[in-house]
Amino acid sequence: MPAPGPAILELRDAAFRLGERLVFRNANWTLRRGERWLVVGPTGAGKTIFCRALRGELPCVAGALAYRFAAGPRREPAAAIEYLSAEPEAFDPAGGAPARWFSLDREQSPSVADVLSWKSVEEINPYEVVGRRRAEVARWNRRARRIVCALGIAPLLAKPLLALSNGERRKIALARALMRNPQILVLDDPFAGLDAAYRRHLRDLLGALARQRGPALILVGAQPPDWPRGLTHLLHVERFRIVAQGPLPRLRRAPGVARLLRDAPAAPAGAAPPRRPRAAPGAELVRFRNVQVQWDAAPILRNVDWTVRAGESWAVVGPNGSGKSTLLSFVLGDNPQVFANDVRIFGRPRGSGESIWDVQRRIGRVSPEFHDAFDPTLTGLEAVATGLRDAAALGEPPSPRERATALRGLRRLGLAALADRPFGQTSTGEQRLILLARALVKSPRLLLLDEPCQGLDRRHRAAFVAAVDRRIRRGATVLYVTHRREEIPPSIRRILRLGGGRARPGFR
Repeated sequence: MPAPGPAILELRDAAFRLGERLVFRNANWTLRRGERWLVVGPTGAGKTIFCRALRGELPCVAGALAYRFAAGPRREPAAAIEYLSAEPEAFDPAGGAPARWFSLDREQSPSVADVLSWKSVEEINPYEVVGRRRAEVARWNRRARRIVCALGIAPLLAKPLLALSNGERRKIALARALMRNPQILVLDDPFAGLDAAYRRHLRDLLGALARQRGPALILVGAQPPDWPRGLTHLLHVERFRIVAQGPLPRLRRAPGVARLLRDAPAAPAGAAPPRRPRAAPGAELVRFRNVQVQWDAAPILRNVDWTVRAGESWAVVGPNGSGKSTLLSFVLGDNPQVFANDVRIFGRPRGSGESIWDVQRRIGRVSPEFHDAFDPTLTGLEAVATGLRDAAALGEPPSPRERATALRGLRRLGLAALADRPFGQTSTGEQRLILLARALVKSPRLLLLDEPCQGLDRRHRAAFVAAVDRRIRRGATVLYVTHRREEIPPSIRRILRLGGGRARPGFR
C-alpha cells in the first residue's frame, strides 16, 4: 500500500446532534488524500447520518470537524464534498412520476444537456456581475465532455429529463457530481436502481477513478460484487458509533465485518418451496391489450399484451429505460396515456368514470419516488397509519383502533422500536421497511414493489424478501420490479421481461 498522503478531513473527539440525540460521540477519523474508504454497517447503523455529518448538515457540538483542503473560488469547504444517496436525487425537477407524465408544456421539461450545462451544474446566478474567463469555461466544458463519455450517457443528452427512468436519472446525478470537480466524492449505495450491465460499467469507472488523481472516494453500503478495484480502507459503523477502522484487506476478515458482508439467501432456510402456477385463474386485476406508449416520437412500450390475475405474482425486469416505470404508472393510473389505450384495472376499463383514488386505494406500493415524497415529520406509527386512510398525510391523529392496527403492522416486520421515531430521523433502509408495513397494513388487492430493497443490508434484505414471500404464499398478488434477480421472492414464478419497447411474459 502506498505511503499515506496528507489529511484532507479530520474528526477529533467529535459529536453531532441529530434532533434531540447526540450521535457519533467521541468520533476520531482521518481521511487522507489517495485513500478510498468503504463504509459498512447494518440497516439503521447511521451510515447515511455519518455522511451528512461530514458535509456539515448536522451541528458538530463537541470536538472538531476539520476540512484540510482548498474548496476553490466562491465555494465553502463543505460544498466541495459531493454526496449522492440511494434516495431519488434532489436536483430532479420532475417531482415524481405524476408530474413527469402530466407536464404537458415542453418548456417545463429541460433536456439532459440543459441539466448538465455549465450554468446548471455550477448553479451560476444569471444576474451575477463577476465575469468568467473564456479559458475557464472552455476547460470546464472539456472536463464535462470526458465525464459524459466515461459514463456512457451521450445518448441521453437530447432527452427531456422528465422522460428518464429512475436509473437513468441516477446516472445524470453522478455526472453532475463529477462535473463539480469535488475534493471528496461520497457515494451512498450508488448501484441501487441500476441494471446489471451498468453496475459493471460503474464499478469499472470507479476503479479507474481510484487509479487517477481524482477526488477522495467514500463508498457506502455497496454489496461486495459491486466493489471497485482500488478500495484501501474500511470504516465499520454500528449504533451511530465508529466501532472499527483500518486497511480493507485486514478489516474485512474481522468477525463483525465478515458477518455483514456474507451473502444471504433471498429466503431463510426451511422456507416452503415455490409453488407451481395455480391452474384455476383468479379474477382479472390488470389487463393490457396492444398498449403503446411514446414520449414525443420515441416509443417506450410497443404492442404490449399482459394480464395479471388474483393470486398471480410477477417479477418485472429489464434494463434502465426499458419502460418499467411507465408500465407501473399505467397500473397506478397516474399516466394520462392510459386513456388512449385498452387498459383494464380491477376489471374496469380506464376512463369509465373511476378516479385515480378509486384505483390506488386497492393498491399498496413501495417505490423510490413515493419514498422521496413521503412526509419526514410523521412518526413510524403515523406513517403506517396513513396507509389505512390511503393518504399522504393524517390530517388528524390516528384513532386508538388505527394506532393498534399500525403498531401490529410494525411489529410483524420487527419495527416496533421505530413507532415513535420521526420518519426523517430513521435510516434509508428503515424507511423502506416502514413503507412496506404501510403498504401491507390495509391488505391490498395488489402489492406494487418498485426496487424495494434499496438501502437494505443483507439481513434486512433477506427479511424483506421473506416477508413478501409469505404474503405471496398466502395468496397475495405482487408486482415486483428489480434489477437484482437474487432479490426476487422464491414464490414468484412469472416474469415479464421488458426491452426495446417489447414485453415478453414467461416463467422463471
